[in-house]
Amino acid sequence: MNIVFTDIDGVVNPHWKNKWCPKAVAVYCRICKDFNLKPVITSTWRLVHNKAELQEIFRGNGIDVEILDYTPHIDQADRGVEIKSWLDNNEWDSYVVLDDKTSDIVGYVDNVVKCRSWIGLTQEEYDEVVLILAKQWLSL
Repeated sequence: MNIVFTDIDGVVNPHWKNKWCPKAVAVYCRICKDFNLKPVITSTWRLVHNKAELQEIFRGNGIDVEILDYTPHIDQADRGVEIKSWLDNNEWDSYVVLDDKTSDIVGYVDNVVKCRSWIGLTQEEYDEVVLILAKQWLSL
């Protein structure tokens, strides 16, 4: 199983608005489709919305990819610890992390793609995902 750890604000919602950025959403959908990636939500949105609510929010913003899961919330822990915990406790084949704030992730896990919070996902990040996944798949 191929996983995309997904932050929301700064990735598909670069301006923290009610309607997400169509260009960033299109890149996200393409990443998921092209590489058969299953979303695991890392965003703080997971703290106020359950999986079904997040799925509706995704669909309402044009992302018709089924959310697999969300990372555990570990009090006082960096987001990287939460991602590592999910990886340690679940089966997966490859993964990539999409986030605009990576300082609390890098050092705990690899395969991190940093988005620019003011524009979200672009072709540039898509290309980084390609390189990360290719490297993982070649090592399998």
